[in-house]
Amino acid sequence: MEHLRGRNALITGAAGGLGEYIARSLASEGVNLVLSDLPEAGLEERAGALRSGGAAVDSLGADLSRREEAEGLVARAEELLGPIDILVNNAGLEFAGPFLDRTSEEIAGTAEVNLVALMLITHAVLPGMLERGRGHVVNIASMAGKLGSPNLATYSATKRGVVGFTSSLRVEYDQSPVGFSAICPGFISRVGMYGRLENQVGGTPGPIRPSPPEHVGEAVVKAVREDRPLLIVNPPGARALILLNAVAPSLAGRLGRLRQIREFGERFAQAKREAPPTVGEQRVRAPD
Repeated sequence: MEHLRGRNALITGAAGGLGEYIARSLASEGVNLVLSDLPEAGLEERAGALRSGGAAVDSLGADLSRREEAEGLVARAEELLGPIDILVNNAGLEFAGPFLDRTSEEIAGTAEVNLVALMLITHAVLPGMLERGRGHVVNIASMAGKLGSPNLATYSATKRGVVGFTSSLRVEYDQSPVGFSAICPGFISRVGMYGRLENQVGGTPGPIRPSPPEHVGEAVVKAVREDRPLLIVNPPGARALILLNAVAPSLAGRLGRLRQIREFGERFAQAKREAPPTVGEQRVRAPD
């Protein structure tokens, strides 16, 4: 989709974190936006900030852990803005720590928001895109979906599912006018799971260095404009690790057990345990 100005986009998880930077990047290209997030996540404040910069923005509160809200989100967005040309599935939960510390509610909630809701929203938007002969779906995955990540087992499972879902749709709809892309951010500074804790856990180990969140927004625009199947948002060393994991998983696993990496993972898990829960985590732990 070379020409973005005047297109309509729906972004989930848009109140803050990476969603804020994705929204900024699309707005700078002249894309009209519907931002969606939990009602208590400060969504209208984010929409207002973008409007003050001249963007056309609407907002929709939705709890994607509830299937009826995920299934109905596209219809509600199109009532506000018109046909959706670009869908960015960005909403996600990010519980971290040892797998056996996770509750059944946390495991199920992570799968529901990170993967099931993403598929349901895509299922709802795709028929209209195919009928109109244009559209692009961008799914925000993670480096954790490409590499084994200790203390992130549930999160990694869902993000690997996102990568597989996206690549399968590219093959299934190869001859269609609709594109599908997965974005895999690594460690992102200032926002997100690592960014909120970087002062406590210190620098990242080995070749996986943090990237600024602006790079994720730029990657989304590039994915839509160039119909890119997969974009890794991380310095080049991360790509080497992904390749190593693909061709020599046992060796990659041994690298993951190195003392420097293991100690970083332990610091990260401890910092996450001590950090205040996000709005989404609170919802899963204490549903209405």
